[in-house]
Amino acid sequence: MPEQARPWAGCETTEKAHRALTRIRESFGVEALPSGLAELAGHESGIHDLYMNLKRQLDAGKLSREDKLLVAVGIAAAAGSAESTRYLGAACREAGLEPAEILAAISVATVCTVFNGYYKFRHSVPEGEFDAFKAPFNANTFVNSGLSTARMELICIAVSSMNGCSMCVVGHVEKAKSVNVTPEQIDEAVRAAAAASAFSAVSSALAAPPGIEAV
Repeated sequence: MPEQARPWAGCETTEKAHRALTRIRESFGVEALPSGLAELAGHESGIHDLYMNLKRQLDAGKLSREDKLLVAVGIAAAAGSAESTRYLGAACREAGLEPAEILAAISVATVCTVFNGYYKFRHSVPEGEFDAFKAPFNANTFVNSGLSTARMELICIAVSSMNGCSMCVVGHVEKAKSVNVTPEQIDEAVRAAAAASAFSAVSSALAAPPGIEAV
């Protein structure tokens, strides 16, 4: 890869960094990592922290691993990271989730992002000034996603939080609680989203440019 495409070139990948890459593969059961992770591995602490945060936040807890993986793939898609979306989607399949469930999570995250973009604006302007205007956005996905209400609301909470829409977070938290989702489960979903967001960001930021083979 030309040096101008990799201004961080020349950093040695240590044995510990190689182990972190291996453990990410083992943790998700998917061999082909996003190309940007090989680049990040030039910084030992950076790739180790990424691995540990993914493992800790996506392992089962109050929420199942499957729930967390659906949150993660929704976050990756909302972030526009093709490589991380494919990788986490493959991890979903390894965990036993169906293709329709994966695409449903991506669809929910996509529709949620539309509303996040608008309601961040509404929250930023004086109260009442734009009350006469309605958000003319389609949201059939929220009714016909094929996911449980709890699962869908967890994805929406996570995506809304990562997108910085406090109005949407409040509304989705209330809806999640109404279907018996606990605060502990909501917290775990947002922590999973934070780890997946970082994974998606660095996967995109350090991805090999088109037509250039990754290291």
